[in-house]
Amino acid sequence: MGVAAALAVATALPAAALGASGSARLALDGPAADALRAQGVRVAPISPASGGAKQLKLPVAAGLAGTKTSLVRYRGGLSLAAGKGKRVRLTGLSLRLAKRSVLEAKLGGERLPLFNLGGGRREVNAVGGAIQLSGLRLQLTGSAARALGKRLGLHLASGRFGSVSGAAVRLTPTATPTPTPTGGSGGTGSTPAELSGACPLPGTPGPSGESNPPVATPPLGALSVTSATVNWRVRETFIRYVATGEGTSAVEGAAAGPPLLLPGASTPLAYDFGFPFANGWLDTGVDPTNPADDRAVLNFNGGVRFRYSTHGLDILASKPELELNGAASRAIFSISENGGASQRQVLVNLDLARAGAISQSGNTFTYDRVPGSVPSGTASSVFAGFYAPGTDFGCFSVSFATGS
Repeated sequence: MGVAAALAVATALPAAALGASGSARLALDGPAADALRAQGVRVAPISPASGGAKQLKLPVAAGLAGTKTSLVRYRGGLSLAAGKGKRVRLTGLSLRLAKRSVLEAKLGGERLPLFNLGGGRREVNAVGGAIQLSGLRLQLTGSAARALGKRLGLHLASGRFGSVSGAAVRLTPTATPTPTPTGGSGGTGSTPAELSGACPLPGTPGPSGESNPPVATPPLGALSVTSATVNWRVRETFIRYVATGEGTSAVEGAAAGPPLLLPGASTPLAYDFGFPFANGWLDTGVDPTNPADDRAVLNFNGGVRFRYSTHGLDILASKPELELNGAASRAIFSISENGGASQRQVLVNLDLARAGAISQSGNTFTYDRVPGSVPSGTASSVFAGFYAPGTDFGCFSVSFATGS
């Protein structure tokens, strides 16, 4: 099957919203796989994956066809069973094609670089949203060999495990097709996001993201924030994508905004979410009259759950922490995937320079529609398989007051 012809897509939608399909075929015939079987380990697919001990087929769940980084998430997984009832389940498989390509899996709730990928052929159509793979080598990583060996009670060595081939189509395209001129009186050619008037676009991806970033502490002389409100407008195409599954829900005191019928959607949906204020502080910097050198940290409670269970998506983003600090501004959330343990993570970077407006009135400070972007260096983060690093991801509007 060759790479699909370019689809007539004017805007980049998440993969499953376009009906992502295809599969990966894993041939488990390398020396490392043979050594595993020689020690009595039985390899079997986890539904909806199919196949046998030496070849597995994984259906595509979602993906991103990018010019530099491509991502594909698969459904199902692999089961490894050894003697004395020892068993390992590898689920949430995701493939990243980049300068260093890797196939990751979830093992006990943690992400594990399972195979490094090399050789073979790969074709990516970043306009049509399609990927074709042929004979990419699967190299069992050292960390995977140690983790699997420990759980199975065996000695495993890294090495060639097999190969992967297959196709994925109707993925999120990252390159925009050249517009075809049409008759009529013309127009601006605005995208649905621009027409909605919701969020400005960020200028840059911002700094690399962090897992478990340090908790910001107030400097000497910082003012206490006595009240604050925040509104998170989530990227509209992501909301529409999740709405084709179970959708979104505000939890633990958070509140969803009123449903809106926006361009590109066939039904009104809630795109905005507010969170109850917990605490915060403000450092007015060298010049208290100039908000450009201010630094503020605002902590909120509550969360938003995004669910599309048939595509393996169940994300709870809670307890947002907004760090307003010039070019280093960001939004940190506690993230739990598929019911796993929560981990603080930089969800998006915030571009204050592209905010709709920043103003001060007395002791009240307002940041209107500060655009967010997926941080660089997080191709395998919570958004893996949906959006590439640097992609715009909604915006935050926040207003807060200090005691003096």
